[in-house]
Amino acid sequence: MKTRHLLLILALVGLWAIAAQAAGPVANPYYEAAQYLKAVGETAPAMGDKAFGDPTDLKAAAAAAADYIRYMQADITEDNAGNGDPDQDLEDAGWDWATPDFVHSANTSPGNLTGVIANSVLDVYLNTGDAALRTMLDDVAAYTLANDESLPYPNGLHYAGDMMFLIRYAQLPGVADPAPYYAKAQAIWNWRLNNTGTGTATSVAEAIRDSRHSQGYDNGIIPWDVASYVQAVAMLDTVLPGNGYAADAAAMAEVLWQDSFNANPGYFQPYGVNQGFDPNWNTSIYWWYNLGVSGLIQAFSTANVHTGELAGLQTLLLDSQYADGAFSDQYGNDPAYNFRDWQTTAYCVRALARFLPATPTAQDAAYRGGVWLAWDQDASGAFVYDSGNHYPEIGAECAMAMNAAYELSAITLAAVPGGPDPISCGLTETVTFRYERSDATPGLRGYEITFGVTDPGAAVSFGLSDIADGGALAGVGTTYFSPVDNGDGTYTVSDAILGATAGLLTDGDLFTVTFHTQADGPVDVDILSYKLRDPDNTFLFADLAGGSFTVDCTAPAAVTGITAAPGHNKVDVSWTHDGTDTAVYEVYRGLWYDTAVGVSAYPEYDDLPGNTIPTRPADRAAAAASAEWVLAGTVATGTTSFTDTWADASNRGVYYYEVFAVDAADNGSLAAADGNDRATNYWLGDVTGTPPATEPDGYVNSFDINSLGAAFATSDGDAGYDNTIDVGPTDDWSGFGIPTTDSVIDFEDLMVFAMNYGQVGPAKAQDTASGLIALSWTLRGDGSYALQLVSGEGVQGVHLSADQAVTGVQPGELLQGRDIFLTNVGSRLDANLAVLGSGASVTGTGDLLVIRSGADIKPEDLTIDLRGVGNAKLEYTLDKAGDAGVPRAFALDANFPNPFNPMTTISFSLPEPQNVELAVYGLDGRRVATLVNERLDAGVHDVVWTGLDDTGRSVASGTYFYQIKAGPYSEVRKMTLIK
Repeated sequence: MKTRHLLLILALVGLWAIAAQAAGPVANPYYEAAQYLKAVGETAPAMGDKAFGDPTDLKAAAAAAADYIRYMQADITEDNAGNGDPDQDLEDAGWDWATPDFVHSANTSPGNLTGVIANSVLDVYLNTGDAALRTMLDDVAAYTLANDESLPYPNGLHYAGDMMFLIRYAQLPGVADPAPYYAKAQAIWNWRLNNTGTGTATSVAEAIRDSRHSQGYDNGIIPWDVASYVQAVAMLDTVLPGNGYAADAAAMAEVLWQDSFNANPGYFQPYGVNQGFDPNWNTSIYWWYNLGVSGLIQAFSTANVHTGELAGLQTLLLDSQYADGAFSDQYGNDPAYNFRDWQTTAYCVRALARFLPATPTAQDAAYRGGVWLAWDQDASGAFVYDSGNHYPEIGAECAMAMNAAYELSAITLAAVPGGPDPISCGLTETVTFRYERSDATPGLRGYEITFGVTDPGAAVSFGLSDIADGGALAGVGTTYFSPVDNGDGTYTVSDAILGATAGLLTDGDLFTVTFHTQADGPVDVDILSYKLRDPDNTFLFADLAGGSFTVDCTAPAAVTGITAAPGHNKVDVSWTHDGTDTAVYEVYRGLWYDTAVGVSAYPEYDDLPGNTIPTRPADRAAAAASAEWVLAGTVATGTTSFTDTWADASNRGVYYYEVFAVDAADNGSLAAADGNDRATNYWLGDVTGTPPATEPDGYVNSFDINSLGAAFATSDGDAGYDNTIDVGPTDDWSGFGIPTTDSVIDFEDLMVFAMNYGQVGPAKAQDTASGLIALSWTLRGDGSYALQLVSGEGVQGVHLSADQAVTGVQPGELLQGRDIFLTNVGSRLDANLAVLGSGASVTGTGDLLVIRSGADIKPEDLTIDLRGVGNAKLEYTLDKAGDAGVPRAFALDANFPNPFNPMTTISFSLPEPQNVELAVYGLDGRRVATLVNERLDAGVHDVVWTGLDDTGRSVASGTYFYQIKAGPYSEVRKMTLIK
């Protein structure tokens, strides 16, 4: 029975009261609190979906107890309570709310109950996540943090429970900064050191011990009180280490050991005078005996001192447990007396579950203690005495114990899909109904589980033949396994171990269901009802977890825009895709090979009789099945690039790339991309390394140019010919394209070397020069000829030839200070000029080449191949003074064509060198574009206007004027732009 003397209760309202209970005879475990609620017009709170009241549903029982406490306003404030009159709320944690009126008594509650209740509710919250409980915890945390620990209660909270709660609350999700809570816990301990003791932890423990002795309680109250501070200070050490708190905890535990085991002074002796039984409650030393034992266990375990005593203390607790799981308030469990006690049982369960080694004996005892509490709990969730009173402290402590027992014995029944998820059509998905137990869960003899499948898209099919025994029970003994089709879309599976058995004492697979996928859609598998029984046919409660998976039969769309760009021993691949229904991209590589797959056609490629370009695969499956294609790598969605790498230059070649989008169900895009791409895995022109190294090093530098020079103007079969130099022309005229080898080392190869000289970039792009290039062929006064750049920009290479003998070819003034390659092949004019470097070019006005020849070389004799940045062919004009004649007068010719769109050529003649300004004006006289502003030689000059103003923007249609100023000469003409 739950017994207490009322006078004793009142005596415990002093400083050291940790907890107390009201007087009362036998409690009625089925007492309906709803009748009390009717008196104030309120209804009881919901207690959860399960059939609360079954003593093995420990999670529901603990949740109901915590919710009842919250409902009865043990959370300090009014914001989530429903009990009514705020005038009766002393805001002190609700010491003795009384039914039927649900009003607080006139007595002020002991201050230490706030932390005791809040810690217990926090235990339950961690397992349930109940938002209402979180509100309660937030209230208590704010209230405690705001209190001044130096003031008397209730304005000053300064107890062990408050310290523990602050530390634990600070670690909850959603608490932004734990530091203020830790600091408040520290401040409480500092206050306790200086106001209870004399500045040391030992003095605090001795003061508590001696105070209880002076009150006449040489019993379990002493270690019960002190142990709370031992644990609180040990917790403080974990969050604020290095402050001596571990030593403080050990010092207080030592005071308990001296008193209890060394009889110094011997007020509570668990193996001595206190070990007895007083059926009449005449001797106070027997009161709360097992609370004291549980306190010793808590103190020694937490401080990690005197742990050799724990086994004996556990035996004392077990000696005091009744067969039904309850614990006696005193030592022993004399069946002649009903000394079962809610609070004592709660603390014994906590000691066994939280502070003793996890042995089957301790865990089983804790589980049975928790079940007894749940059995003896009121249907409302409270622990209500026959007097009609309930005490939030008692209910909270019981919630704590039932929660601890639940953690020891919790069972989960889960429908677990085997994966992958999602899964593609034509495959099977096996869902396993799994039994997961805790250390103290009784053995499982049998089960009955009814499940249903929600499948709105008819994504799967299955039948009775697809339900199979998982083998968990069969591994223990002979079983009877039976699946049944209920005819309403649900199925019931039953199994039990036959004969004597301890039951299933491990996790295990109860049964499996194999689903055959057939269409797109989600599938939910839910456990609709269950029965679990132990070897004695007692119900076992479980948390249920349904399973779900998705059938995905639809492949993602194909990627687009595959590009491949060369690098040193690598190829950079990129593509375009929005990532819809895609988990990864698979990048396949194919090699341009010579006769046999895997044998590179480098460096001849299309010159080889057996050269073969890999056939494009129609889809992902074809790529995977083809010997010509290998999976180069996989990247996750969100990334649309991949770098394919090689360790060295031994695998040089041209590589082709295909990319397929693959969803999470392993459906690959059914179609290939709109087009694939290819690239070399080396820089064109990188043919040697820096001596003495001979392997290409990723740079095109002077050593590579030396190799080019040694082989220049040779062809296949000539001495000195090197086919690795034969890299031009490329398929897109760039330095990063694919060689279209011609077995001749000439200007085309020079241009590729030139573009990659000094710097080779990662991008494969063809740059083009803007506008028309104006050239002039001029006979100089010394008899040499000059190929001049009159206007234009972006010139990187020039191939100039004529069937005329030359005696010398030299770079002009525009090339001074630049890295160039210049050679004339043979005795006739065959000049090959390139400005070396990626993006290098010539801009300005002046001589490009100076040619000396005894012959008369006319403009019509010339063949000019002009290349821009990126090896683009450039259009050009050659001036009309090709015969080296000098105009006799200034002249500004009409532009041609006129009208124009968007390009026109303006010609003018200079009889002498002059500073020339040629500009375009609008009808309003505003200057639009400056075409020439420099000194020009005598001759005929052509300038092209592309319809752009000085900012580079296209001008509008209309009439424009162009004016030339050249020394004494000035002239204006009109032209019309029509778009």
